[in-house]
Amino acid sequence: MRDFTHTIGGRVVIAGIGVLLIVIGGLLVVRPLTAVAGLVGAIAVCSIVGAGLMVAGERAIGWRWAAATALVSGAALCVVFFPAVVRWLPAFVAVLLVVGGTWLVFASVKRGTTVTRTTGVAYAIASMLLAVLVWVWPDVATIACGAGFALAIFGSGIILLLRAIRSRNGRARPQRPVLRMIGALVVLVFVMGAAWSSVQLRGDLPTVDDFYSWDTEIPAVPGQVLRTAPYDGALPVGVHAIRILYATTYSDGSPALASAVVAYSDTPAREPRQILAWQHGTTGVARACAPSVGDQALTEYAIPGISRAIDRDWVVVATDYPGQGTTGRYPYLIGEGEGRATLDGIRAAGQIDGAYASSSAWVWGHSQGGHATLWAAQIAVDYAPEIDILGVAALSAASDPLALAERITGARSSALGEVVTSLVLVPYADEYADVDLGASVHPAGQGIVETFARRCVTDATTLISVLVGTALRLDSPLYRIDVGSGPTHDRLAENIADGVVPAPLFLGQGTDDEVIPIDTQRTLDARLCEARRAVETHEYPGRTHMGVIAEDSPLIDDLYSWVDLVTQGYLPSTCP
Repeated sequence: MRDFTHTIGGRVVIAGIGVLLIVIGGLLVVRPLTAVAGLVGAIAVCSIVGAGLMVAGERAIGWRWAAATALVSGAALCVVFFPAVVRWLPAFVAVLLVVGGTWLVFASVKRGTTVTRTTGVAYAIASMLLAVLVWVWPDVATIACGAGFALAIFGSGIILLLRAIRSRNGRARPQRPVLRMIGALVVLVFVMGAAWSSVQLRGDLPTVDDFYSWDTEIPAVPGQVLRTAPYDGALPVGVHAIRILYATTYSDGSPALASAVVAYSDTPAREPRQILAWQHGTTGVARACAPSVGDQALTEYAIPGISRAIDRDWVVVATDYPGQGTTGRYPYLIGEGEGRATLDGIRAAGQIDGAYASSSAWVWGHSQGGHATLWAAQIAVDYAPEIDILGVAALSAASDPLALAERITGARSSALGEVVTSLVLVPYADEYADVDLGASVHPAGQGIVETFARRCVTDATTLISVLVGTALRLDSPLYRIDVGSGPTHDRLAENIADGVVPAPLFLGQGTDDEVIPIDTQRTLDARLCEARRAVETHEYPGRTHMGVIAEDSPLIDDLYSWVDLVTQGYLPSTCP
């Protein structure tokens, strides 16, 4: 065989194999999900081949058969439980890096020269740090595994091609320990830089404290306050604020736990105060994404016009919904779940000593919170008839989840769209038994999607999700969702808000909204006007999704002018 490889025919064969590997590696390096699938497949094939080699021949003894059986079983697991294997691939790699780093430490101690010891220790430290990075960024690690496999194939092709072109003189390569040490130190510096960047990205992430934990059975009385604690974040002048933990229900009626912040003037009330229930927009679907966990939940940025609400002597309650802060299923764009948490937050605010809240409430929200607001008002008569809804304001409302899903998953889908899709798909799969996450995602991408959903959109770590989504753009689609029919379509459709509410309605949105098309509001407005429902609708030229609720936005003046008209007994409407 050795003589054949030195013949012209042998070199041609080797060169052909090399070119083939280069092409395969080049194609896979920009298709990381496909490359990961190839990696797992290669592991399975190598396991089977290894098992065959172990038992080949006449001297196959018992331990060889046991090892071969283990290898074949491992290969079968790779095939049968492929999505789970890929999901756990980063953890497996992290363990290998720790084991390898530990071995390098002990091996380096036994080496005789300072150069070789330095090389081993540098690689060991880099391996340990890399294991932590793999554990912290599993989606990046999954992509890196696929890219590494592709580059290994590509590199093997280059080596074979060079061997076919150049004749070998049989001399051994000279050892260059100093160059190896320099290479090890360069790798260590690179990994340390990545670790430092990781710390910077994750350094300011909010943490969920014990306030949000509840170990006993959730009371069956929706709206019951279970616990209170001071809120230590930024506040308007003259405001007292607390966090509350309260009972609510999921869309199926089962008990749930939710948290909220409640704020009111520290001046004693002369009469029962009206309540402003504010529903926040999309922050993520993980526990740490709850606004009350951070220190900005009661600022003008978080609740537009909150200072004016306090000046009017209102009690402000801003729910996190279940699953943010607290454990449980997060009802992202799930109307009944959002609406119930909103109404039970109003009930809970009425129980706070010192707030002196009445049962009359204004219900406002932005983006996802606009969807929650509309649903809260729609179900209020049946779910919480004791609450007097004074007025409803849905700002840049995500009123039609189905239309948004069609837009996000359509031909114009972006890397950011991949991230946003995870925020809808993961909660829907948790809430509805007929929405199967595994069937809706690329087999190698389920772990990536779950990781996307564990990050908060307001945190810098979302940049990593967007970069990972960008890396997948040339690969097979990450999602396999049919929003035109089937369970996902049906569940999205049943969560469309119709805007039919038992109180005056205000709609407002910027014409340059880059998240929710202005046509969403226009469609809702047209439908309500056609049904002869009173609705005051405003469009704000040049305003973006967040710009429409900025402190300098004219929407805030329009909103409070509308409040004044409603308070005077008018039913404002811009319908023709």
